[in-house]
Amino acid sequence: MNFQVLGIVIIVVLGASWIYAGLKVSKRVSSTDDYLVGGRQVGLALGSATILATWVTGNTILASPESGYTYGVLGVLGYAVGGGVAVMAFAPLAARLKKILPAGRTVGDFFRLRYDGKNYWLFLIALLVWDLGWLLTQGMAAGIILETIFGIPFAVGVILTVGIVLTYVSIGGMMSVLSTDFLQSMLIMVLVFIFPALIYWQANPREVYDGMIALAPETLRLDNPAGLLFLCVIPLIYAGEVFMDNTFWQRAFALRANVLKKTFIFAGIGWIFVPIATGTLAFVAVGSDMELPGGPSSVAPEVVSNLAGSLGSVFFLALLWAALASTMAALMNGVAGIFMNDIYNNVINRNATDRQVLSAGRIGTVVIALITIATALQRPSTLLSLLIWLGIINAAYLTPVVVGAFFKRVNPTGAFCSIIVAIATGLVFYGGGSMDLLFFQIPMFTFPDWASGDLQGAVVSFAIATIGTLLTSWIWPKHFDFRTMRDWVPLSKSEHVSTSPEV
Repeated sequence: MNFQVLGIVIIVVLGASWIYAGLKVSKRVSSTDDYLVGGRQVGLALGSATILATWVTGNTILASPESGYTYGVLGVLGYAVGGGVAVMAFAPLAARLKKILPAGRTVGDFFRLRYDGKNYWLFLIALLVWDLGWLLTQGMAAGIILETIFGIPFAVGVILTVGIVLTYVSIGGMMSVLSTDFLQSMLIMVLVFIFPALIYWQANPREVYDGMIALAPETLRLDNPAGLLFLCVIPLIYAGEVFMDNTFWQRAFALRANVLKKTFIFAGIGWIFVPIATGTLAFVAVGSDMELPGGPSSVAPEVVSNLAGSLGSVFFLALLWAALASTMAALMNGVAGIFMNDIYNNVINRNATDRQVLSAGRIGTVVIALITIATALQRPSTLLSLLIWLGIINAAYLTPVVVGAFFKRVNPTGAFCSIIVAIATGLVFYGGGSMDLLFFQIPMFTFPDWASGDLQGAVVSFAIATIGTLLTSWIWPKHFDFRTMRDWVPLSKSEHVSTSPEV
């Protein structure tokens, strides 16, 4: 069988199984709550599986080897521990959200009710940029892996993957995502431990180590300055991702209260082992001085195509595609949730019925998929660089989310101004004095090398947002009554909601 045809067959077979599972449970979707938060009765096992499947992304499989290739041992450790700790750190916030916003559906509900109109719209813009950026990385990863290993054109890989995921997500929403997540997480956890062992069986570990010592000894050093900076900054970026992203908030609202904390903790611990297993593939490339025609993002697929053979390529594609599909499905459902709940139901049609809101969500899912395809085909950046760029936005929102959930006297205007200044300044530091808007740059200043760079942008963004939010709230505190959030119900469930502030 032609290798290109084999790759397409694998994708179609796996995709058909996900679509079938999604169709089976879609009959249980009878309300917006079912579509967005899975009925709010998700337990420990399914909850851990869906969080794990969502968080094991195409980035985990491709960008963790890129971090190992770029920053060495510290890059792999930072990527793994940073992401796992971020999920575990979300546990107390999730418990708090369940208490103060029991009828919540999306992170947008929190910002609309806790802050004010200007914060709400600023957050929605930032969230859509972030979610579409994350979807972009998944689409790019699909195209890269199919092109590198199977020779399938990049565009075909992107369109095929997005189209299959769109099919089952638009039908059943969160219900479909939950049903497929369990299957995908089991496949991921089995293959993620088999696959690296297969690679190292072919590449002698001793020869890999000797090659790293001879060719790139800095990758093995624990005092590598670039690696140490990555180790310190990446947990901040990950925490911002988790605390801001709607997929995690939806799961917080979907889980039963009595298992909520344990679910996030178990999922975080389980996730740590995945990027450690896949990230070490980079050491094979470093130790053998492997050519990387596709750049650093192609480390993993290049190692696979050189060492794993046909069987290994099949395993790797199954692993990566399960990770891509699970994350892409969660993101599509999350962004659709923002559109149907926060834009359509709260702005466009405040008197919409549940059926109308559901229809809007399905239309929104299709539009999101088309935008993902269009942007992914441009290949604007490497996966790791794009992840760090998005981290500038995440870092600015970390403190406002936490203090807004736990404290009564946060100043909304102070938080709003701090976030804008933080993101803008972070983008300038990221671009070395030019505001980097991903597809183009705006020259502004000249910075010394030590003060600018990919990682410095996220640090600056977090620092400015934190200092600004805390300082303005201390000088000009504004009292908030959390009862307005506890008493709130979605508009599609109630014709009149007296406790929900106008946007």
